[in-house]
Amino acid sequence: MVNARHCKNDIADVDPQLHFPRWVAVISTVCGVISFVFGCGVRIVNLPRDKGKLPIQPDRLENMHQVPLQQLRVLNLTDESANYTSLSESWFVFDASDRDEDDESAAGIGNQLLVDIKNVNSNFLNSEECLKKAMIALLAENDFEPVSYYCRSRNHAGYSCHGHFDEAVMNLYTFPFHGVISLDLLTRDEEDLISFLEKIEGVFAIPEEKIHQLDEDYPPPQMTWTHKLRNFRHEFGVEDYHEGGKSVVEGELTQDILSQPGFEMKKQVAFVETKYQNVHFYEAINTRFRSVASYEKSLSKDGSYESLHPELFRQDKIVFLDGDSQSSLYGEAVYHEGLVHAAMLTHPNPKRVAIIGGGEGATLREVLKHKTVQEVVMIDIDGEFVQLCRKYLPEWSDCSDLVGSTAPSCFDDARSRVYFEDAFQWFIDRFATVDNKKGVEEEDFFDVIIMDACDPTNDFVTKLYVDSTFVWSIYNGLSESGVFVAQIGRSSSHTGGIDETKMFKRMFEEVGFESMHIYDEVSLF
Repeated sequence: MVNARHCKNDIADVDPQLHFPRWVAVISTVCGVISFVFGCGVRIVNLPRDKGKLPIQPDRLENMHQVPLQQLRVLNLTDESANYTSLSESWFVFDASDRDEDDESAAGIGNQLLVDIKNVNSNFLNSEECLKKAMIALLAENDFEPVSYYCRSRNHAGYSCHGHFDEAVMNLYTFPFHGVISLDLLTRDEEDLISFLEKIEGVFAIPEEKIHQLDEDYPPPQMTWTHKLRNFRHEFGVEDYHEGGKSVVEGELTQDILSQPGFEMKKQVAFVETKYQNVHFYEAINTRFRSVASYEKSLSKDGSYESLHPELFRQDKIVFLDGDSQSSLYGEAVYHEGLVHAAMLTHPNPKRVAIIGGGEGATLREVLKHKTVQEVVMIDIDGEFVQLCRKYLPEWSDCSDLVGSTAPSCFDDARSRVYFEDAFQWFIDRFATVDNKKGVEEEDFFDVIIMDACDPTNDFVTKLYVDSTFVWSIYNGLSESGVFVAQIGRSSSHTGGIDETKMFKRMFEEVGFESMHIYDEVSLF
Protein backbone atom coordinates (compact mmCIF):
# COMPACT_ATOMS: atom_id res chain seq x y z
CA MET A 1 0.00 0.00 0.00
CA VAL A 2 1.32 3.45 -0.91
CA ASN A 3 1.27 5.84 2.03
CA ALA A 4 0.86 9.50 1.14
CA ARG A 5 3.06 10.72 3.97
CA HIS A 6 5.86 8.20 3.82
CA CYS A 7 6.11 7.21 0.17
CA LYS A 8 9.08 9.50 -0.46
CA ASN A 9 11.12 7.54 2.02
CA ASP A 10 10.49 4.11 0.60
CA ILE A 11 10.45 4.65 -3.15
CA ALA A 12 12.02 1.62 -4.75
CA ASP A 13 15.16 2.17 -6.74
CA VAL A 14 14.20 2.56 -10.36
CA ASP A 15 16.43 1.61 -13.27
CA PRO A 16 17.49 4.96 -14.76
CA GLN A 17 17.56 3.36 -18.19
CA LEU A 18 13.77 3.28 -18.05
CA HIS A 19 13.50 7.08 -17.85
CA PHE A 20 13.16 8.68 -21.26
CA PRO A 21 13.69 12.31 -22.19
CA ARG A 22 10.27 13.88 -22.48
CA TRP A 23 10.41 14.27 -26.27
CA VAL A 24 11.42 10.65 -26.58
CA ALA A 25 8.61 9.59 -24.27
CA VAL A 26 6.06 11.35 -26.49
CA ILE A 27 7.28 9.43 -29.54
CA SER A 28 7.33 6.22 -27.51
CA THR A 29 3.73 6.85 -26.46
CA VAL A 30 2.54 7.42 -30.02
CA CYS A 31 4.33 4.33 -31.28
CA GLY A 32 3.03 2.24 -28.41
CA VAL A 33 -0.57 3.22 -29.11
CA ILE A 34 -0.16 2.54 -32.84
CA SER A 35 1.32 -0.87 -32.19
CA PHE A 36 -1.42 -1.66 -29.65
CA VAL A 37 -4.33 -0.69 -31.88
CA PHE A 38 -3.08 -2.31 -35.07
CA GLY A 39 -1.50 -5.36 -33.49
CA CYS A 40 1.84 -4.55 -35.11
CA GLY A 41 3.95 -6.02 -32.34
CA VAL A 42 6.41 -3.11 -32.13
CA ARG A 43 8.39 -2.38 -29.00
CA ILE A 44 10.65 0.66 -28.85
CA VAL A 45 13.46 1.01 -26.31
CA ASN A 46 16.01 3.73 -25.78
CA LEU A 47 19.55 2.78 -26.77
CA PRO A 48 21.83 3.82 -23.86
CA ARG A 49 25.31 5.10 -24.44
CA ASP A 50 26.65 2.02 -22.67
CA LYS A 51 25.64 -0.77 -25.04
CA GLY A 52 26.12 -3.31 -22.29
CA LYS A 53 23.13 -2.02 -20.30
CA LEU A 54 20.23 -2.45 -22.65
CA PRO A 55 16.92 -2.39 -20.75
CA ILE A 56 15.88 -5.74 -22.20
CA GLN A 57 16.71 -9.35 -21.48
CA PRO A 58 19.96 -10.53 -23.20
CA ASP A 59 18.34 -13.69 -24.53
CA ARG A 60 16.01 -11.52 -26.59
CA LEU A 61 18.73 -9.50 -28.32
CA GLU A 62 18.83 -11.96 -31.20
CA ASN A 63 15.34 -10.78 -32.15
CA MET A 64 16.42 -7.15 -32.38
CA HIS A 65 17.90 -5.21 -35.25
CA GLN A 66 19.28 -1.70 -35.46
CA VAL A 67 17.36 0.83 -37.48
CA PRO A 68 19.57 3.14 -39.58
CA LEU A 69 20.29 6.55 -38.09
CA GLN A 70 17.56 9.13 -38.72
CA GLN A 71 15.00 6.44 -39.52
CA LEU A 72 12.46 4.70 -37.32
CA ARG A 73 9.68 2.51 -38.61
CA VAL A 74 6.57 2.86 -36.40
CA LEU A 75 4.08 0.75 -38.32
CA ASN A 76 3.95 -2.97 -39.08
CA LEU A 77 7.52 -4.20 -39.58
CA THR A 78 6.41 -6.55 -42.37
CA ASP A 79 4.73 -3.82 -44.38
CA GLU A 80 7.16 -2.43 -46.95
CA SER A 81 4.92 0.59 -47.43
CA ALA A 82 5.33 1.65 -43.82
CA ASN A 83 6.36 5.21 -43.15
CA TYR A 84 9.50 6.30 -41.36
CA THR A 85 9.88 8.97 -38.72
CA SER A 86 13.15 10.85 -38.37
CA LEU A 87 14.94 10.90 -35.04
CA SER A 88 18.22 12.43 -33.95
CA GLU A 89 19.83 9.30 -32.49
CA SER A 90 20.09 5.62 -33.13
CA TRP A 91 17.32 3.32 -31.88
CA PHE A 92 16.65 -0.35 -31.68
CA VAL A 93 13.29 -1.81 -32.66
CA PHE A 94 12.20 -5.16 -31.27
CA ASP A 95 9.89 -7.20 -33.45
CA ALA A 96 7.45 -8.79 -30.98
CA SER A 97 5.30 -10.41 -33.64
CA ASP A 98 6.06 -13.88 -32.34
CA ARG A 99 2.39 -14.81 -32.06
CA ASP A 100 0.88 -17.53 -34.16
CA GLU A 101 0.73 -16.18 -37.70
CA ASP A 102 -2.61 -17.91 -38.18
CA ASP A 103 -4.11 -16.02 -35.27
CA GLU A 104 -4.88 -12.91 -37.29
CA SER A 105 -8.36 -12.62 -35.83
CA ALA A 106 -6.96 -11.87 -32.39
CA ALA A 107 -4.64 -9.06 -33.52
CA GLY A 108 -5.25 -5.85 -31.63
CA ILE A 109 -7.90 -7.13 -29.24
CA GLY A 110 -7.80 -5.80 -25.74
CA ASN A 111 -9.56 -4.26 -22.76
CA GLN A 112 -9.81 -0.70 -21.52
CA LEU A 113 -10.53 0.41 -17.98
CA LEU A 114 -11.44 4.04 -17.24
CA VAL A 115 -11.41 4.97 -13.55
CA ASP A 116 -12.16 8.14 -11.60
CA ILE A 117 -11.53 8.26 -7.85
CA LYS A 118 -12.60 11.24 -5.74
CA ASN A 119 -11.86 12.22 -2.12
CA VAL A 120 -8.21 11.18 -2.56
CA ASN A 121 -5.36 12.51 -0.42
CA SER A 122 -4.14 15.78 -1.99
CA ASN A 123 -0.53 15.25 -0.93
CA PHE A 124 -0.48 11.89 -2.66
CA LEU A 125 -1.95 13.42 -5.82
CA ASN A 126 0.78 16.08 -5.86
CA SER A 127 3.71 13.67 -5.35
CA GLU A 128 5.49 12.55 -8.51
CA GLU A 129 7.38 9.84 -6.64
CA CYS A 130 4.23 8.41 -5.07
CA LEU A 131 2.40 8.33 -8.37
CA LYS A 132 5.27 6.61 -10.17
CA LYS A 133 5.60 4.04 -7.46
CA ALA A 134 1.87 3.33 -7.42
CA MET A 135 1.73 2.98 -11.21
CA ILE A 136 4.69 0.58 -11.34
CA ALA A 137 3.47 -1.42 -8.34
CA LEU A 138 0.04 -1.91 -9.90
CA LEU A 139 1.24 -3.27 -13.22
CA ALA A 140 4.35 -5.09 -12.01
CA GLU A 141 2.16 -7.19 -9.74
CA ASN A 142 0.40 -8.42 -12.87
CA ASP A 143 3.62 -9.25 -14.74
CA PHE A 144 3.58 -6.24 -17.05
CA GLU A 145 7.20 -5.20 -17.71
CA PRO A 146 7.84 -1.44 -17.81
CA VAL A 147 9.26 -0.02 -21.04
CA SER A 148 9.00 3.66 -20.15
CA TYR A 149 7.17 5.92 -17.75
CA TYR A 150 7.23 9.54 -16.73
CA CYS A 151 5.20 12.21 -14.92
CA ARG A 152 4.85 15.86 -15.84
CA SER A 153 3.90 18.55 -13.32
CA ARG A 154 1.13 20.98 -14.19
CA ASN A 155 2.49 23.95 -12.20
CA HIS A 156 1.81 22.31 -8.84
CA ALA A 157 -1.80 21.69 -9.84
CA GLY A 158 -1.33 17.96 -10.23
CA TYR A 159 0.49 15.57 -12.54
CA SER A 160 -0.03 13.89 -15.86
CA CYS A 161 1.69 10.50 -15.93
CA HIS A 162 2.20 7.98 -18.68
CA GLY A 163 3.41 4.41 -18.46
CA HIS A 164 4.24 2.22 -21.44
CA PHE A 165 4.46 -1.45 -20.53
CA ASP A 166 4.69 -4.56 -22.61
CA GLU A 167 1.08 -5.30 -23.56
CA ALA A 168 -0.28 -2.30 -21.62
CA VAL A 169 -0.47 1.50 -21.66
CA MET A 170 -1.52 3.57 -18.65
CA ASN A 171 -2.30 7.28 -18.38
CA LEU A 172 -3.28 9.02 -15.17
CA TYR A 173 -4.14 12.59 -14.29
CA THR A 174 -4.39 14.07 -10.81
CA PHE A 175 -6.32 17.09 -9.56
CA PRO A 176 -5.18 17.72 -5.95
CA PHE A 177 -7.42 20.75 -5.38
CA HIS A 178 -10.46 18.56 -5.99
CA GLY A 179 -9.02 15.33 -4.60
CA VAL A 180 -9.52 13.49 -7.90
CA ILE A 181 -7.40 11.06 -9.90
CA SER A 182 -8.41 9.87 -13.37
CA LEU A 183 -6.86 6.69 -14.78
CA ASP A 184 -6.96 5.09 -18.23
CA LEU A 185 -5.58 1.55 -18.57
CA LEU A 186 -5.42 -0.15 -21.96
CA THR A 187 -4.14 -3.71 -22.32
CA ARG A 188 -3.53 -5.85 -25.35
CA ASP A 189 -4.83 -8.95 -23.64
CA GLU A 190 -7.84 -11.22 -23.82
CA GLU A 191 -8.43 -11.20 -20.07
CA ASP A 192 -10.80 -8.58 -18.67
CA LEU A 193 -9.56 -5.99 -16.20
CA ILE A 194 -12.24 -6.37 -13.55
CA SER A 195 -9.73 -7.98 -11.20
CA PHE A 196 -7.62 -4.80 -11.42
CA LEU A 197 -10.29 -2.70 -9.72
CA GLU A 198 -9.56 -3.88 -6.20
CA LYS A 199 -5.83 -3.37 -6.78
CA ILE A 200 -6.37 0.10 -8.25
CA GLU A 201 -8.47 1.05 -5.25
CA GLY A 202 -5.80 -0.28 -2.89
CA VAL A 203 -2.99 1.62 -4.60
CA PHE A 204 -4.62 4.93 -5.57
CA ALA A 205 -7.61 5.42 -3.23
CA ILE A 206 -5.55 7.03 -0.45
CA PRO A 207 -7.91 8.78 2.00
CA GLU A 208 -7.43 12.35 3.11
CA GLU A 209 -6.09 12.69 6.64
CA LYS A 210 -7.25 15.08 9.32
CA ILE A 211 -4.71 17.70 10.29
CA HIS A 212 -6.26 18.35 13.68
CA GLN A 213 -8.14 15.86 15.82
CA LEU A 214 -11.18 18.14 16.01
CA ASP A 215 -11.49 18.42 12.23
CA GLU A 216 -14.50 16.77 10.64
CA ASP A 217 -13.91 13.41 9.06
CA TYR A 218 -13.25 13.52 5.35
CA PRO A 219 -15.49 11.41 3.12
CA PRO A 220 -13.84 8.15 2.04
CA PRO A 221 -12.47 7.77 -1.50
CA GLN A 222 -15.12 6.79 -4.01
CA MET A 223 -14.41 5.09 -7.33
CA THR A 224 -16.36 5.31 -10.59
CA TRP A 225 -15.31 3.18 -13.54
CA THR A 226 -16.21 1.77 -16.95
CA HIS A 227 -14.82 -1.29 -18.69
CA LYS A 228 -14.80 -1.62 -22.48
CA LEU A 229 -13.89 -4.38 -24.91
CA ARG A 230 -11.69 -3.10 -27.72
CA ASN A 231 -11.46 -4.72 -31.17
CA PHE A 232 -13.63 -7.72 -30.22
CA ARG A 233 -15.09 -7.76 -33.68
CA HIS A 234 -18.52 -9.16 -34.39
CA GLU A 235 -17.37 -11.28 -37.32
CA PHE A 236 -15.19 -13.33 -34.99
CA GLY A 237 -17.21 -13.21 -31.78
CA VAL A 238 -15.82 -12.91 -28.28
CA GLU A 239 -15.96 -16.65 -27.78
CA ASP A 240 -13.18 -17.04 -30.36
CA TYR A 241 -10.82 -15.49 -27.85
CA HIS A 242 -12.01 -17.37 -24.79
CA GLU A 243 -11.45 -21.06 -24.69
CA GLY A 244 -14.41 -22.97 -23.37
CA GLY A 245 -17.25 -20.68 -24.38
CA LYS A 246 -18.55 -17.22 -23.65
CA SER A 247 -16.46 -14.44 -22.22
CA VAL A 248 -17.40 -13.55 -18.67
CA VAL A 249 -17.65 -9.87 -19.62
CA GLU A 250 -19.66 -10.00 -22.83
CA GLY A 251 -23.36 -9.50 -23.53
CA GLU A 252 -25.60 -7.44 -21.29
CA LEU A 253 -23.00 -7.36 -18.52
CA THR A 254 -20.80 -5.16 -20.71
CA GLN A 255 -23.64 -3.22 -22.33
CA ASP A 256 -25.66 -2.52 -19.19
CA ILE A 257 -23.04 -2.25 -16.45
CA LEU A 258 -19.35 -2.39 -17.30
CA SER A 259 -19.29 0.16 -20.12
CA GLN A 260 -21.90 2.54 -18.65
CA PRO A 261 -20.52 5.71 -17.02
CA GLY A 262 -23.90 6.52 -15.44
CA PHE A 263 -23.46 3.94 -12.68
CA GLU A 264 -21.87 5.23 -9.48
CA MET A 265 -20.38 3.11 -6.70
CA LYS A 266 -20.21 0.21 -9.14
CA LYS A 267 -18.71 -2.90 -7.62
CA GLN A 268 -18.38 -6.57 -8.50
CA VAL A 269 -19.50 -8.29 -5.31
CA ALA A 270 -18.73 -11.82 -6.49
CA PHE A 271 -17.91 -13.87 -9.56
CA VAL A 272 -18.33 -17.64 -9.45
CA GLU A 273 -18.07 -20.28 -12.14
CA THR A 274 -20.55 -22.97 -11.17
CA LYS A 275 -20.82 -26.31 -12.91
CA TYR A 276 -23.41 -24.87 -15.28
CA GLN A 277 -22.78 -21.15 -15.72
CA ASN A 278 -20.75 -18.04 -14.94
CA VAL A 279 -22.42 -15.95 -12.25
CA HIS A 280 -21.72 -12.27 -11.56
CA PHE A 281 -23.15 -10.24 -8.70
CA TYR A 282 -22.88 -6.44 -8.95
CA GLU A 283 -23.88 -3.45 -6.85
CA ALA A 284 -24.31 0.02 -8.34
CA ILE A 285 -26.34 3.22 -8.23
CA ASN A 286 -27.91 4.17 -11.54
CA THR A 287 -27.77 7.98 -11.43
CA ARG A 288 -30.67 8.20 -13.89
CA PHE A 289 -33.01 7.11 -11.09
CA ARG A 290 -31.15 7.56 -7.81
CA SER A 291 -28.40 9.76 -6.42
CA VAL A 292 -25.29 8.97 -4.45
CA ALA A 293 -26.07 11.91 -2.16
CA SER A 294 -29.42 10.39 -1.19
CA TYR A 295 -27.80 7.01 -0.58
CA GLU A 296 -25.14 8.56 1.66
CA LYS A 297 -27.81 10.53 3.52
CA SER A 298 -29.77 7.31 4.09
CA LEU A 299 -26.78 5.99 6.05
CA SER A 300 -26.84 8.93 8.45
CA LYS A 301 -28.97 9.37 11.55
CA ASP A 302 -30.00 12.98 10.95
CA GLY A 303 -33.75 12.35 10.98
CA SER A 304 -34.10 13.07 7.26
CA TYR A 305 -36.57 11.19 5.09
CA GLU A 306 -33.68 9.26 3.54
CA SER A 307 -32.36 8.14 6.93
CA LEU A 308 -35.83 7.07 8.07
CA HIS A 309 -36.44 5.03 4.88
CA PRO A 310 -33.00 3.72 3.86
CA GLU A 311 -34.55 0.79 1.96
CA LEU A 312 -35.68 3.23 -0.74
CA PHE A 313 -32.19 4.55 -1.44
CA ARG A 314 -30.06 1.42 -1.43
CA GLN A 315 -27.63 0.48 -4.15
CA ASP A 316 -29.16 -1.70 -6.82
CA LYS A 317 -28.11 -5.35 -6.95
CA ILE A 318 -27.85 -7.13 -10.29
CA VAL A 319 -27.11 -10.77 -11.05
CA PHE A 320 -25.83 -11.92 -14.46
CA LEU A 321 -25.73 -15.47 -15.84
CA ASP A 322 -23.17 -16.01 -18.59
CA GLY A 323 -23.09 -12.26 -19.16
CA ASP A 324 -26.88 -11.85 -19.49
CA SER A 325 -28.93 -9.88 -16.98
CA GLN A 326 -31.08 -12.15 -14.85
CA SER A 327 -32.55 -10.02 -12.10
CA SER A 328 -32.12 -6.77 -10.20
CA LEU A 329 -33.20 -5.49 -6.81
CA TYR A 330 -35.31 -2.65 -8.22
CA GLY A 331 -36.74 -4.67 -11.10
CA GLU A 332 -37.28 -8.21 -9.84
CA ALA A 333 -40.63 -7.57 -8.13
CA VAL A 334 -42.28 -6.39 -11.34
CA TYR A 335 -41.12 -9.46 -13.22
CA HIS A 336 -41.91 -12.07 -10.56
CA GLU A 337 -45.28 -10.59 -9.61
CA GLY A 338 -46.31 -10.52 -13.26
CA LEU A 339 -45.17 -14.08 -13.78
CA VAL A 340 -46.77 -15.63 -10.69
CA HIS A 341 -50.00 -13.89 -9.71
CA ALA A 342 -51.87 -14.04 -13.03
CA ALA A 343 -51.62 -17.83 -12.99
CA MET A 344 -52.28 -18.20 -9.27
CA LEU A 345 -55.41 -16.05 -9.42
CA THR A 346 -56.67 -17.89 -12.49
CA HIS A 347 -56.89 -21.16 -10.55
CA PRO A 348 -59.85 -21.24 -8.12
CA ASN A 349 -57.94 -22.97 -5.29
CA PRO A 350 -54.19 -23.51 -5.91
CA LYS A 351 -52.81 -25.86 -3.26
CA ARG A 352 -49.83 -27.53 -4.94
CA VAL A 353 -47.46 -25.51 -7.12
CA ALA A 354 -44.31 -26.41 -9.07
CA ILE A 355 -41.56 -23.96 -10.07
CA ILE A 356 -39.18 -24.84 -12.88
CA GLY A 357 -35.97 -22.85 -12.29
CA GLY A 358 -36.38 -19.80 -10.09
CA GLY A 359 -33.00 -20.12 -8.41
CA GLU A 360 -33.05 -16.63 -6.84
CA GLY A 361 -36.08 -17.58 -4.73
CA ALA A 362 -38.30 -14.64 -5.72
CA THR A 363 -40.81 -16.79 -7.61
CA LEU A 364 -41.07 -19.00 -4.53
CA ARG A 365 -41.64 -15.90 -2.40
CA GLU A 366 -44.54 -14.71 -4.57
CA VAL A 367 -46.21 -18.14 -4.58
CA LEU A 368 -46.03 -18.38 -0.79
CA LYS A 369 -48.03 -15.15 -0.52
CA HIS A 370 -51.15 -17.15 -1.41
CA LYS A 371 -52.70 -18.59 1.74
CA THR A 372 -54.28 -21.54 -0.12
CA VAL A 373 -50.85 -22.96 -0.97
CA GLN A 374 -49.95 -26.11 0.95
CA GLU A 375 -46.83 -27.21 -0.94
CA VAL A 376 -44.41 -25.65 -3.42
CA VAL A 377 -41.94 -27.86 -5.30
CA MET A 378 -39.03 -25.90 -6.78
CA ILE A 379 -36.60 -27.69 -9.11
CA ASP A 380 -33.41 -25.92 -10.21
CA ILE A 381 -30.43 -27.70 -11.73
CA ASP A 382 -27.80 -25.36 -10.28
CA GLY A 383 -27.73 -25.83 -6.52
CA GLU A 384 -24.59 -23.73 -6.19
CA PHE A 385 -26.35 -20.78 -7.83
CA VAL A 386 -29.24 -21.10 -5.38
CA GLN A 387 -26.81 -21.00 -2.45
CA LEU A 388 -25.07 -17.97 -3.93
CA CYS A 389 -28.40 -16.17 -4.19
CA ARG A 390 -29.18 -16.96 -0.59
CA LYS A 391 -25.88 -15.31 0.34
CA TYR A 392 -25.76 -12.30 -2.00
CA LEU A 393 -29.46 -11.72 -2.80
CA PRO A 394 -31.31 -12.49 0.46
CA GLU A 395 -34.02 -9.94 -0.36
CA TRP A 396 -35.22 -12.13 -3.24
CA SER A 397 -36.17 -15.00 -0.90
CA ASP A 398 -37.19 -12.95 2.15
CA CYS A 399 -40.37 -14.38 3.73
CA SER A 400 -39.92 -12.69 7.10
CA ASP A 401 -42.88 -10.34 6.53
CA LEU A 402 -45.28 -12.90 5.00
CA VAL A 403 -48.29 -13.86 7.09
CA GLY A 404 -48.19 -17.59 7.72
CA SER A 405 -44.54 -18.08 6.77
CA THR A 406 -42.58 -20.32 9.11
CA ALA A 407 -39.04 -19.09 8.40
CA PRO A 408 -37.16 -15.88 7.51
CA SER A 409 -36.03 -17.42 4.20
CA CYS A 410 -38.61 -18.74 1.75
CA PHE A 411 -36.29 -21.66 1.02
CA ASP A 412 -36.73 -22.79 4.64
CA ASP A 413 -40.50 -22.37 4.77
CA ALA A 414 -42.28 -25.58 5.83
CA ARG A 415 -44.27 -25.56 2.58
CA SER A 416 -41.18 -25.46 0.36
CA ARG A 417 -39.57 -28.51 -1.27
CA VAL A 418 -36.39 -27.60 -3.14
CA TYR A 419 -34.66 -30.06 -5.47
CA PHE A 420 -31.33 -29.47 -7.21
CA GLU A 421 -32.01 -31.47 -10.34
CA ASP A 422 -32.67 -31.05 -14.04
CA ALA A 423 -36.26 -29.79 -13.86
CA PHE A 424 -37.09 -30.91 -17.38
CA GLN A 425 -35.94 -34.45 -16.70
CA TRP A 426 -37.68 -34.38 -13.32
CA PHE A 427 -41.05 -33.86 -15.04
CA ILE A 428 -40.32 -36.28 -17.88
CA ASP A 429 -39.42 -39.06 -15.44
CA ARG A 430 -42.67 -38.64 -13.52
CA PHE A 431 -45.25 -37.63 -16.09
CA ALA A 432 -44.09 -38.22 -19.68
CA THR A 433 -45.58 -41.74 -19.94
CA VAL A 434 -48.80 -41.06 -18.05
CA ASP A 435 -51.80 -42.19 -20.12
CA ASN A 436 -54.80 -39.95 -19.52
CA LYS A 437 -53.34 -39.17 -16.10
CA LYS A 438 -53.74 -42.75 -14.91
CA GLY A 439 -51.29 -44.30 -12.49
CA VAL A 440 -50.60 -41.05 -10.63
CA GLU A 441 -52.04 -40.23 -7.22
CA GLU A 442 -54.31 -37.21 -7.12
CA GLU A 443 -52.11 -35.44 -4.59
CA ASP A 444 -49.12 -35.69 -6.97
CA PHE A 445 -50.64 -33.42 -9.60
CA PHE A 446 -49.94 -29.70 -9.60
CA ASP A 447 -52.57 -27.01 -9.66
CA VAL A 448 -50.10 -24.48 -11.08
CA ILE A 449 -46.77 -25.02 -12.84
CA ILE A 450 -44.58 -21.95 -13.29
CA MET A 451 -41.72 -21.91 -15.80
CA ASP A 452 -39.12 -19.45 -14.53
CA ALA A 453 -36.22 -20.63 -16.69
CA CYS A 454 -33.93 -18.71 -19.03
CA ASP A 455 -35.21 -16.86 -22.08
CA PRO A 456 -36.08 -19.26 -24.92
CA THR A 457 -33.53 -17.43 -27.06
CA ASN A 458 -30.88 -19.35 -25.16
CA ASP A 459 -29.82 -22.23 -27.43
CA PHE A 460 -29.77 -24.81 -24.67
CA VAL A 461 -33.16 -23.86 -23.30
CA THR A 462 -34.70 -23.60 -26.78
CA LYS A 463 -34.00 -27.27 -27.40
CA LEU A 464 -35.85 -28.14 -24.21
CA TYR A 465 -38.77 -25.87 -24.99
CA VAL A 466 -39.36 -27.50 -28.37
CA ASP A 467 -39.11 -31.04 -26.98
CA SER A 468 -42.67 -32.39 -27.22
CA THR A 469 -41.90 -35.02 -24.57
CA PHE A 470 -41.34 -32.32 -22.01
CA VAL A 471 -44.51 -30.46 -23.07
CA TRP A 472 -46.50 -33.65 -22.65
CA SER A 473 -45.06 -34.16 -19.17
CA ILE A 474 -46.17 -30.64 -18.19
CA TYR A 475 -49.69 -31.33 -19.43
CA ASN A 476 -49.84 -34.69 -17.69
CA GLY A 477 -48.52 -33.19 -14.45
CA LEU A 478 -51.39 -30.72 -14.10
CA SER A 479 -54.61 -31.30 -12.18
CA GLU A 480 -57.95 -31.08 -14.02
CA SER A 481 -58.16 -27.32 -13.60
CA GLY A 482 -54.40 -26.88 -13.75
CA VAL A 483 -52.65 -23.77 -15.06
CA PHE A 484 -49.23 -23.55 -16.70
CA VAL A 485 -47.44 -20.21 -17.10
CA ALA A 486 -44.08 -19.39 -18.68
CA GLN A 487 -42.21 -16.32 -19.77
CA ILE A 488 -41.42 -16.81 -23.44
CA GLY A 489 -39.27 -13.85 -24.32
CA ARG A 490 -40.07 -10.41 -25.59
CA SER A 491 -43.48 -9.42 -26.82
CA SER A 492 -43.85 -8.99 -30.59
CA SER A 493 -44.52 -5.28 -29.93
CA HIS A 494 -40.90 -5.04 -28.72
CA THR A 495 -39.24 -7.25 -31.33
CA GLY A 496 -40.20 -5.46 -34.51
CA GLY A 497 -43.21 -7.70 -35.11
CA ILE A 498 -41.36 -11.00 -34.62
CA ASP A 499 -43.82 -13.29 -32.84
CA GLU A 500 -41.90 -15.66 -30.58
CA THR A 501 -45.13 -17.27 -29.32
CA LYS A 502 -46.06 -19.20 -32.46
CA MET A 503 -44.10 -22.35 -31.66
CA PHE A 504 -45.55 -22.40 -28.17
CA LYS A 505 -49.11 -22.09 -29.46
CA ARG A 506 -48.56 -24.99 -31.80
CA MET A 507 -47.00 -27.25 -29.16
CA PHE A 508 -49.58 -26.62 -26.45
CA GLU A 509 -52.51 -27.03 -28.82
CA GLU A 510 -51.17 -30.41 -29.94
CA VAL A 511 -51.00 -31.84 -26.42
CA GLY A 512 -54.53 -30.78 -25.51
CA PHE A 513 -54.50 -27.50 -23.56
CA GLU A 514 -58.01 -26.04 -23.75
CA SER A 515 -57.03 -22.38 -23.96
CA MET A 516 -53.96 -20.22 -24.19
CA HIS A 517 -53.70 -16.57 -23.17
CA ILE A 518 -50.75 -14.29 -23.87
CA TYR A 519 -50.26 -11.13 -21.83
CA ASP A 520 -47.55 -8.47 -21.92
CA GLU A 521 -45.98 -7.05 -18.79
CA VAL A 522 -45.17 -3.63 -20.22
CA SER A 523 -43.54 -2.32 -17.04
CA LEU A 524 -40.65 -4.72 -17.63
CA PHE A 525 -39.41 -2.59 -20.54
